[in-house]
Amino acid sequence: MRCWVNSMSSFSPEGLLSFKEQLVEAARRLSSYEPKWVKIIFHDDADGVTAASITYKAIQHLGLEAELICLEKAFPEALELIQAGEGGLILYVDIGSAHAELIARLNEDRNLTLILDHHDAVPSPSHLVLNLNPELHGVSGETYASGATVCYAFSKALGIADPQLAVLAVIGSTEVPGEPKGLNEEALRDAVNAGLAEVSESKAGVKITVLLGGEKVSRERWSTKLTVLSSVGYYSGGPRMAIDLCLGSPPSGVEEFIAKLEGDRKNVNQQLLSRVRSEGLKKDGSIQWLHVGDAFKGMGTKVIGTFLSYLSFQRRLIDRGMYLVGFMNMSPEIPGLGQLKRSYVKVSARAPDVLASLINDGSRPPLSTLLPEAAKAVGGFGDGHSVAASGIIPKGMEFVFIEKMNLLVGGGKPARSLSLFDFMSK
Repeated sequence: MRCWVNSMSSFSPEGLLSFKEQLVEAARRLSSYEPKWVKIIFHDDADGVTAASITYKAIQHLGLEAELICLEKAFPEALELIQAGEGGLILYVDIGSAHAELIARLNEDRNLTLILDHHDAVPSPSHLVLNLNPELHGVSGETYASGATVCYAFSKALGIADPQLAVLAVIGSTEVPGEPKGLNEEALRDAVNAGLAEVSESKAGVKITVLLGGEKVSRERWSTKLTVLSSVGYYSGGPRMAIDLCLGSPPSGVEEFIAKLEGDRKNVNQQLLSRVRSEGLKKDGSIQWLHVGDAFKGMGTKVIGTFLSYLSFQRRLIDRGMYLVGFMNMSPEIPGLGQLKRSYVKVSARAPDVLASLINDGSRPPLSTLLPEAAKAVGGFGDGHSVAASGIIPKGMEFVFIEKMNLLVGGGKPARSLSLFDFMSK
């Protein structure tokens, strides 16, 4: 039986120490750098928003102001625009590690670029593009870190001791299942010591409550609010509202706006669940899938992943041993940057519990390998974790993507393989 290497639970104390030493060195370089301008690029979920908020505050401590840009995925067209210019400072938070090579190529040694991430990573070939990721030090980014806790560790390396940043890091790490470990545990400890977080245990497990903006609620509730704003409200100014919430300046009417966004998403989710109950999922080889078309029109594309996560636990509606894949049409607009030149589809994938166990013991390939390779084979790109991943492919290539992914599951190789550099020339 073929065995796939899975780093989901890998941890090295020496690796964590090495990572922190790299953060200190990066902080030293940043502190001595005088940029003409600063950009912070962040992911459209609670982890990305809190990571950006932490980094924004850290940059302010250095006397700098930053432009904030929220990206759903690391589109090469968007990266090209972001890396344009010279003498700037660019910080990618909770996004970018898998694309360090492309970022370095586009940068052309013009700007100091820091990538603070916890997703699967590739080393950077450039001394001006620093890929700061625990994965590159033998520490699993999906178990012992989050984008926010990586950014919090970096703020501490800069000498910034702000307990409010620890609270944001605790909220950002909500997406990591189980009890906090590694960098996540360190941020929680700091927040608890500052009296801004409480930990209690029940039959359901560990419960973490945080105090932010005068509101004391579960970190899960904060995480949900920020993710709804930044993803469902991606095209409606939601990401900036989420940042303002984190920084203690809640926009007027934000709670009502969150409620509306949650209601809109819930209505679409219910419609899609009804469709799955009546029609079932399409099945092809090792994959069960659906295409929601324009059902989520007007919302950010993270909503398809959120829906799949929920669907993966509906045992009567899915095969728990098959890869679960979903597609949705996406808008060509990237707020703050402009329009994409081509039409694309967002693809998300999840591993239900039985399949996740097979992935964890190495008997099935992880989605962090499958989805990016299948996407690359049809002219797209992707990234993610072992049991949850997503990507972008050209519209009209959905069926071919399923074929390529099935081929990879069986141990084969796609006949056609494109890099992100090829993607840009399309």
